[in-house]
Amino acid sequence: MSTGFSGLTTAVTGMHNNQKALEVTGHNISNLNTKGYTRQQAILATANSRYIVNNWVELGSKVQEIRQIRNSFLDGIYRREANALGYWEARYNGISELESILGEPMTDGLQSILNEFWNAWQELAKSPESLTVRALVRQRAEALVYHLNHIGYQIDKLQEDINNEIIKGIEKVNSITKQIAELNVLIAKAIAANNNPNDYYDQRNLLVDQLSDLIKVEVYEHPDGYMDILVGGYYLVSKTSHTNLVAVQNAPLSHFVVPVIEDLGVEIDPGMGRIKGLMEARGMVSGAKGSYDNGTPNTTCDVTFAVDLSSASSGYLADLQNSIEKYVSELKSNGLEYNLRLVTFNAGTVSNFDFGNDTDAFINAVKSLNISGGGALDFGTVVSNVAGTGPFAEGANRYLVVFSAEALSTTGNLDDYISTLTKNNIQVSVIGTDAGWNSVAKAIGGSVYDITADDYSSLMSKVGTDTAADVNKRIATVEESLNIISNVKKMLNAMVNIVLREVNRLHMSGYTLDGKPGGALFETIDPSRPLEMGNIKLSDSLLDLNSIVASSTDANGDNVIAMKIAKLRNESIMASYNQTLSVDSYYQQIILTVGNIGNESRQYVESQQVLVNAAENERQSLMGVSLDEEMGNLIKYKYAYNSATKIVNVINEMLETIIYRTGIVGR
Repeated sequence: MSTGFSGLTTAVTGMHNNQKALEVTGHNISNLNTKGYTRQQAILATANSRYIVNNWVELGSKVQEIRQIRNSFLDGIYRREANALGYWEARYNGISELESILGEPMTDGLQSILNEFWNAWQELAKSPESLTVRALVRQRAEALVYHLNHIGYQIDKLQEDINNEIIKGIEKVNSITKQIAELNVLIAKAIAANNNPNDYYDQRNLLVDQLSDLIKVEVYEHPDGYMDILVGGYYLVSKTSHTNLVAVQNAPLSHFVVPVIEDLGVEIDPGMGRIKGLMEARGMVSGAKGSYDNGTPNTTCDVTFAVDLSSASSGYLADLQNSIEKYVSELKSNGLEYNLRLVTFNAGTVSNFDFGNDTDAFINAVKSLNISGGGALDFGTVVSNVAGTGPFAEGANRYLVVFSAEALSTTGNLDDYISTLTKNNIQVSVIGTDAGWNSVAKAIGGSVYDITADDYSSLMSKVGTDTAADVNKRIATVEESLNIISNVKKMLNAMVNIVLREVNRLHMSGYTLDGKPGGALFETIDPSRPLEMGNIKLSDSLLDLNSIVASSTDANGDNVIAMKIAKLRNESIMASYNQTLSVDSYYQQIILTVGNIGNESRQYVESQQVLVNAAENERQSLMGVSLDEEMGNLIKYKYAYNSATKIVNVINEMLETIIYRTGIVGR
């Protein structure tokens, strides 16, 4: 009897296990189009046999496990490539929006508006007294101001939108990590209860895929079912707990945010991914109004005049005092903000006086200086004094103008002087002799001016002009970085600021149609910030067309100023690194830069998409549901099930014969 019933057990397990396999197959087919689903497989194994009445009795089969067909190595490849794709897509979307704003090479772009502005001045040079042409000049100037302000507003809005996307991305990271921690609990409970958590695994893996699009993650799975997620070396998920990221201002008064670990207050590096791409597209800079890093031109210069009052300078001090106004006048006419400091030195003493932007007080102080005799003080003390005082304003362009007839020893601490000045970003110009001073000045981009010059008025004007030119060079020189919009803003605002200040300088150097000195053509809306996109307005004086300056004198028919302004488009007033460019060439360089970044990003997106698709195809070839394969399994398990039922029927007939017919033979 035991042998018969054991056969029945064998057949029943065959029915049960093949039915389970059919259920798994049906589950696969039902989830054919479910995103993130991993196909499952019923792994059948031989059931343990038993030793009964001197015989080993086979007991059929058992379902060893319901296994997911998945490869963690392929998951890692996919997530790495998806992470890079998210990064490049974010950069490409940012630069594409910027290209749309600039509108180049469309006919309504900034280049077209600039051309019309220059052409209007060209027409005014032909007819300097024509009110009709003057009205055209004002109209073109208004169009330029409107376009520049509009571009500035659109770029600021684009940065704001990207910043909001970063905030949403951080919130999405928190939502995903919270769900992963919750799934960790469910998976661990299922494993502990010897239940199948495969569908939970799918949900969790899909969440990790989504997370890898946003940030670069490190994933660690534990045998007990838990998964840990690390970003930048910090745990966002640790078993059943998760840590939130918070969007925190990246600088005082900034509205730009960075991701920070909530409990620790530590900024994290997203590595790659969409959030990092968004941060670079926006610019990893301070978003405060007037931020130099975010494109506001730095037109502020701190100027220290170090005057040698030793007897060696006695023959030249009066020349300096009589022409010091020329230097300050050049700074002012070039539209620079400046702070002034006076350092006097001789043997054994050094004095330091701060005047800020009080021009009159500074000039009067210079004019009241007197030679005090003795030998000149060691230059190192002057350098230490100037470097130690620090700038008036953070980030200001710093200049040291030395006035001394003494030679500078080149055998002493020359390298230390240069190192200190370079470290503090102080450019040195010397009104003196070449003896020794040339080594210092050239090492940090300064100049030496002849202290014995006959025309000190021209000399001081030249020193002031060179200071202004260096400020312009610093503004126009934009260091390469991964930041996109903030860097382009720097270049655009550099061009706008330098061009408008130069137009103002020329306009103020001439005369109106009424014979009055000209005023500024362009003014700032917010006086606390320099001329830049979004902060420009036409001077109210231009409501009177007679106030537009065309002449360098008050003589009728003079067109010198109008001609100079018209020629600015071709003048090399944009100095960047070791080259000087015209306005048009500099702007074309900006457009070329934007185009190159856009083209590079597009190519990376396309190539990265190919890699992602290849990784996903490779992954799906293993984990994806194949309808052909599942239909084959259906047939296989169906026949196995049917066969097992036939065995049951046969054994049932055998047992029925034994039970009901035994003992009745011969009746």
